[in-house]
Amino acid sequence: MKITKTKNTLIKKKVLGKLIEQINQGGVTYCPSLNKDYSRTKNIAISPFPERSQIFTGKATERIVNNYCKKNNDLISKNFSLGAWLDKGCLKTYLDIVAPIPIEKESEALTLGINANQIAGFNLSDFSEIPLGGTGELNLSMITPFEERLSKALTLISN
Repeated sequence: MKITKTKNTLIKKKVLGKLIEQINQGGVTYCPSLNKDYSRTKNIAISPFPERSQIFTGKATERIVNNYCKKNNDLISKNFSLGAWLDKGCLKTYLDIVAPIPIEKESEALTLGINANQIAGFNLSDFSEIPLGGTGELNLSMITPFEERLSKALTLISN
């Protein structure tokens, strides 16, 4: 699986089709710039940027996912991942920019999620949710400034 890089990161159609299938069956954490699926890896997925989250009614489509990745290429090009899942109960698709953080840095990862007012993180090795106590909403008075979250997340995802 390869990606095509232009001004915006684009995911090749073959890879994109597989991602859509994974999202609509449950979810995916995929880094386009590294061409890496983080499923079953020893990482915790944290969404440190609630201002970049999007929710769509219905199942994911290639167009929706590709446009989301293009719109967020500034972060994807820094090795952040697409975190996406379908809530089958209400048929809504959630798209986030995710920091896959090694499990050894769990404490720092959880703090990053708490500072972004996140409801939960996600353990990618066993597919378990990690409650963080936030509301998930973008409330600037409840979150650390963007640049601070970005700096911390970049430090945590670099090995």
